[in-house]
Amino acid sequence: MVATALPPQMTSVSGRGLGLALGAKPVAGGLVRAPRLHAATSQRCARRISCQAARDNTRTSAAAVEATLTMAPEDGSAVGEIMVPEWAGMSYDAQYDDIFSKPLNLRKVTPKPDPSAQAQVPGARKVPFSDVYGKPRKRLFWDRQFTTKDKVYLGYMAFVHVGALLAPFYFSWAHVAEFALMYFITGCLGITLSYHRQLTHRSFTTPKWLERVFAYCGVMSVQGDPLEWVSCHRYHHLHCETPLDPHSVYEGFWWSHMGWLLDDDATQSRVFDTSNAADIAKDPFYAHLHKHYTWHVVGMFVAIYLLGGWGSLLWAGCLRTVWVYHITWFVNSAAHVWGTQTYETGDQSRNNWWVGLLGFGEGWHNNHHAFEFSARHGLEDSQWDMTWQVIRFLDFLGLADNIKLPSEKQKERLRLEDTVVV
Repeated sequence: MVATALPPQMTSVSGRGLGLALGAKPVAGGLVRAPRLHAATSQRCARRISCQAARDNTRTSAAAVEATLTMAPEDGSAVGEIMVPEWAGMSYDAQYDDIFSKPLNLRKVTPKPDPSAQAQVPGARKVPFSDVYGKPRKRLFWDRQFTTKDKVYLGYMAFVHVGALLAPFYFSWAHVAEFALMYFITGCLGITLSYHRQLTHRSFTTPKWLERVFAYCGVMSVQGDPLEWVSCHRYHHLHCETPLDPHSVYEGFWWSHMGWLLDDDATQSRVFDTSNAADIAKDPFYAHLHKHYTWHVVGMFVAIYLLGGWGSLLWAGCLRTVWVYHITWFVNSAAHVWGTQTYETGDQSRNNWWVGLLGFGEGWHNNHHAFEFSARHGLEDSQWDMTWQVIRFLDFLGLADNIKLPSEKQKERLRLEDTVVV
């Protein structure tokens, strides 16, 4: 097994808001530490950008930080250029109006909004059982223009959800087994292991043939082709919970859960440039999947029907697809409003046990946002991470290499003095 911690120069330069920067006090080991971005400190921290101090604990120059932030991310982290406008203490709504009134630059890091300012925005509503205030910026269904893509996607969503509701009428234990098998293949191997941890964050490597097999499992989840998924998720980390985040919880729980998928114009305005996934685009196999993705999805549903009839189509096709959808979406919604925060990330990411259980370890989301390069999300023995166990098994077989994990020093540098329970 080759398990490595992220190289020091890359520890805190992503759009996550870790540590936070120019002029901040360095701590042991050189990582610049900043306070948690909540009401009392967000105004002071909003202007800072994360960086790594030099090994001798001297301060890093602005030029050095700029150079580091624009480096190609070898670890799959979401790095970008510095952008520090006068947004200190601004709400998400105010940032939204400012950002979308100008030409967009998706590669620039934007400071996090002030949660206390967002709570004061007229019309903002508190997500139940949380301290997050969201306000919809887009109408989801009524009094809005639907693009052709929106209409097709709504029709497809209606089809799979109705199919999921019909599945119990075709109950059999064989169909339940088919559902469970496809749930694991597409949810664990396809989305969490392949699309997320391997392709997006490059937290481990496998032989190319196996990487492509896992990626095809992701295609069968019907959550987009690898290029589209990876690019979108890297933007999520770069712009987490700012107006350029494709699914910010500050636009409401429903928006972050699935509303963003039903508004192509709004989503594409934040993810239109896939150059942040050039490593995926240049691979001929992934380029093929990007071009012919729809036919592969149709072929999967047809194959399931031909192999098992209507019962298999409803259980292994529709119900399984909808089940994996909502678990994935809960990572974007529930794991950003409910749970605990163990590490300083500057955002609302939470460790949510039930999302972690259903999502094969993806619910340990605060851990992930603190160490997005890590192949393991459940960093504690009590945090069950099924995907990590699969990676360990692949390593045992000699099929996984370059496995990245945070060091104990890295974890201690970002660990909050008290775990925050929300």
